[in-house]
Amino acid sequence: MKTKLICLAVIAAVLAAGAAVAKDKPKKLYRWVDKDGKVQFSDTLPAEALEHARTEISSESGRTTGEVGRALTPEEQAEADRIAAEKAREQRTAEQQRQTEEAMLASYQSEEELRRSFGMRVTLMQENLNAIEAGIGSQRNSLTSLLAEASEAELAGKAVNARQAATIRELHQEMAKQQNMLVVKQAELMRLDQELEYLVKRFHELRGGTTKPADGEAAGPAPAADDAAG
Repeated sequence: MKTKLICLAVIAAVLAAGAAVAKDKPKKLYRWVDKDGKVQFSDTLPAEALEHARTEISSESGRTTGEVGRALTPEEQAEADRIAAEKAREQRTAEQQRQTEEAMLASYQSEEELRRSFGMRVTLMQENLNAIEAGIGSQRNSLTSLLAEASEAELAGKAVNARQAATIRELHQEMAKQQNMLVVKQAELMRLDQELEYLVKRFHELRGGTTKPADGEAAGPAPAADDAAG
């Protein structure tokens, strides 16, 4: 009998605690527009309301506490998942790039060392550009010579040699490829200059300092005469 009374007392205490928690928890009101375009309010959500966008409102203050979008169609959900996955990939790529960048910059002891390293890259790229330009010049000379020979043959009433005509076409195509490559490499060279200035800035940011002025660039305003005298 005594044990039974103890059990009843425990159950009563648990129920009382649950009631107190429920009483302390603020109630919500829900506002949504149904399929007929009518605004609905309720403190409970019927099953059909789950498919519509809704606003959650505090029953005590009357203020909006949350917004829930409508249920997405399978196609919309698939697109939302694709966008979320793409964003996550972009974030991972940006983080990897940041870590790689910081590791690379940590290998340099000074801005001068960083600039020297990039200077070597610029030199190699410029040499590559020079080689491409020289190749285009050589192809142009060969093409000019072949075209002159073909023109002379036509003027003499002779047919242009088939092999010669094929060589002319091949040279045209190869020159076009090389000229496109030249444009690409020139753009890369310009981006390399921009990358250097960005990395110099990041180099100093990682060391908690400011960017050192480049050679020939003013370091800042000169001190006033009175200050210098003082």
